[in-house]
Amino acid sequence: MRTLLERVLPAHNISISYHDNIVPLDKSIVFDSKITRLKFILTKICENENLNYEVVNDQIVLKYYERPKSEYKYTIDGVIKDIESGEILIGASVYIKEIASGVSSNAYGYYSLTLPRGKYEVEVRYIGYETKYFSIDMFKNVNNDIELKPQSIEMESLQIDERNPMDIKAHSILSSTNRIDMEMAERIPYLGEVDVFQGSLLLPGITNIGEGVSGVNVRGGSSDQNLVMLDEAVLYSSNHFFGLISVFNPDAVSDVEILKGDFPAKYGGRNSSVMHVRQKEGNENDFHVSGGLGLITSRLMVEGPALDQKLTYLFSARSTFWDLILRNLSDPLFNDIRANFQDVNGKFKYNINSNNKVYLSGYWGADATKYGTDALQKWGNSISSLRWNHIWKNKHFFNTTFYHSGYRYSVIETQEFRDYEGRATINDYALKMDVTSYLNPRNILDWGVSAIWHDLLPGELVSGSLDTSGDDVSLPDERGLESAIYVSSENRIGSRLTSSLGFRLTNFRNQGASDVYVYQENQPKSHATIVDTLRANTKENVKSYWRLLPRGTLKFQLGENSSTKLSYTSSIQYMHLLSNTTSPSSSDAWVMSGYNILPTFMQQYTTGIYRYFPLIDMNASVELYYRNSEDVVEYKNGANLVFNQTVETELIYGSERAYGVEFFVKKTFGRWTGWAGYTLSKVERKFENKFEELEINEGNYYPSDYDRTHDFALTVVFEMNKRWSISSNFVYYTGRPYSFPDSKYEIDGILVPNYPDRNHDRLSNYHRLDLAATYQISPYKKSGEKRKYESDLVFSVYNLYGRKNTQAYFFTADEDNPNQSSTQKLSVLAFPVPSITYNFRF
Repeated sequence: MRTLLERVLPAHNISISYHDNIVPLDKSIVFDSKITRLKFILTKICENENLNYEVVNDQIVLKYYERPKSEYKYTIDGVIKDIESGEILIGASVYIKEIASGVSSNAYGYYSLTLPRGKYEVEVRYIGYETKYFSIDMFKNVNNDIELKPQSIEMESLQIDERNPMDIKAHSILSSTNRIDMEMAERIPYLGEVDVFQGSLLLPGITNIGEGVSGVNVRGGSSDQNLVMLDEAVLYSSNHFFGLISVFNPDAVSDVEILKGDFPAKYGGRNSSVMHVRQKEGNENDFHVSGGLGLITSRLMVEGPALDQKLTYLFSARSTFWDLILRNLSDPLFNDIRANFQDVNGKFKYNINSNNKVYLSGYWGADATKYGTDALQKWGNSISSLRWNHIWKNKHFFNTTFYHSGYRYSVIETQEFRDYEGRATINDYALKMDVTSYLNPRNILDWGVSAIWHDLLPGELVSGSLDTSGDDVSLPDERGLESAIYVSSENRIGSRLTSSLGFRLTNFRNQGASDVYVYQENQPKSHATIVDTLRANTKENVKSYWRLLPRGTLKFQLGENSSTKLSYTSSIQYMHLLSNTTSPSSSDAWVMSGYNILPTFMQQYTTGIYRYFPLIDMNASVELYYRNSEDVVEYKNGANLVFNQTVETELIYGSERAYGVEFFVKKTFGRWTGWAGYTLSKVERKFENKFEELEINEGNYYPSDYDRTHDFALTVVFEMNKRWSISSNFVYYTGRPYSFPDSKYEIDGILVPNYPDRNHDRLSNYHRLDLAATYQISPYKKSGEKRKYESDLVFSVYNLYGRKNTQAYFFTADEDNPNQSSTQKLSVLAFPVPSITYNFRF
């Protein structure tokens, strides 16, 4: 700084007076050479020093004055990561004893704390890692990356008693939040391999329709109401292999965050939940290969550093061999069945410098299924995202993302009497910027903007060479722009109360890329009530929706080991998945809100109590929630949704309410670990209208397809020794609502069942027991030297006692007695399913 005062300022004809003793010699000042504003330069000189300035007789005089230490502010920031692999640790706690406060690392492992000048004791904690302690003297800004060492089993008993009370204080303010620990998830039973969605079904409030179906339902919401993301990019289809396996390769997954009701303001577009899956970044220190060989899937992953560790990379691939197995079975019934999938993941991270990082992520997946004479169905996702992380002034974290998300579907039939190909596609192009400003330990500000361009081909049907009918169908393209801005501020008020208040302002603009039908007012929409057509590319053929969505949470610390929370969330959904079935399938169609299709608005209220019990080393929570939705989409009885150019005539709108209580306990450390969850809930819908054809069940409330009164899941893991561990899952829940016929009538000699009110009955209750054993092949040689190669064997049995759980009923005429109907029960995986998987890493 002395150089600046002696050479730079005098060169600009600026006269300045000061005493040598008050000016630090080693302080450096960084500013743009183009900035010559005197006030800016003088402020930089005096910043965080006992200096001030004033003008005396056309001369600037620097003066010394005594300031209290609290007026000096310095920032410590950095990234928290695994010391062995360099992988970032999300949600690690940085706690400052002297101020009884701290902060958690964000989704990129970054933390920042601005503190008064002084000495501090710092504790850094993360589940499954050794706690790190260090002292720091804050007399200047400090960039301090923190590396944590994975915790060995022997050390757990030494640190269990001191870690969790601090974790309660530093716990996220958000309610209804779960994170899936991938290390623990690897030990529990699965059908085939470790799976994110199968693991989530063991948490309270998360269900699905049944075995062999895709998607999950959160607190009674439909599967299309889940915002599922991979490295910031939205996924439209999240399952492989009949819904039994998710698209997320477990080897490549770093973190899984599930938000069931308290959405941060940066998330929008879906009404039920947020499931954000983040891929690993690649090992920063060494080259590694890992993977597994199994009866259902096999996988391989490579990762490592490059360019002097400035670049890390990760590639993974998965596939199944079931096609090959089925085609070589002696039973000809299986020869016409196809069941295969493949997917590939890739990720690069480039460290430009300590304040700038660039990420490039990609995913590609494909499925193909066919049953006997049924048509061949193909579908898949493709995702690419480019992200830039920038740290400004040690306390503002910028994450700018551009991504493309694509979904494609096709059905191919090549029989002589029906030869066609049907296909549909979705393409999203998005740009968003998310900023976190760590203003001080008690105030964190989140804000940002986003824009998504939706380009949909809802469906087209093209005749093949064997079909001479020429009845091709092409639904018009749909295009829309979904944009939003948001602000949220987290504030600690006193020693016990923390608040998070914010809003999200959204806009959806249907661009009118196709003709739109105008229907007669105050009449049900049908072909008979069409009165006009708005032509494409006209100003009138643009529909825009605006909505302000407030969100807020209050957290009160009841004591050292307990807290309570109260939250309110509102959201709106502009994209809808139309399906004739209770579970989503690859052939379902996505549509966007516009002139004739309304967005769905949701509000949710949540309160809960959270406590840690140190004597038994267990975390527990109880949450109550109430959710109501408006303009919920349903279908008329017998609705035709496939390649329908006027699909809005098949839709009706109503309301939905969901409420319940969730109990959850979890034990993370020790030889016995696991968790248990129980949910008591109710989900009801109401479709009331002056026109009978737009009503369901005479306008009364009725159980939703996703209503489940009781839902219980128990997971237990026991470490027998260093080699063997055993685990089990037990699941029990109430059968879903179902419509049974109460009578039948005859049409042209054919008996047709008559169905009364919708969902007036239920299927039988569901229960299942799974068991798994993991054998860790010794990582040490006979000499005691550790091997570079690690491996294990996982033996599992799904549905151990062969429970024949009911998935659905079919009613058909009895062949021997046409006047009688026979009932056929459908059970999926109604027998024990054994599996063995060999995992390796070197």
